[in-house]
Amino acid sequence: MTPEELALEIRKLLLIEGNISETQAAKLASMSQQNFSAKLKSGTLRYIEIAGLLDVLGYEIQWKKKEPQQ
Repeated sequence: MTPEELALEIRKLLLIEGNISETQAAKLASMSQQNFSAKLKSGTLRYIEIAGLLDVLGYEIQWKKKEPQQ
């Protein structure tokens, strides 16, 4: 997944699923809106930051081993 694809998915979750703005998400992640936006754009959000946002939105992250390719 590219940084651009990740940013798009996070924005969709925030705006469509969570009905919150990037500014509100930044506050939930305890960072400024500018910092959040820059991290989102560059794809440098930490796992813990994403996990925290998803938790607030009612999601959980599950780790799943890939199926072997034939």
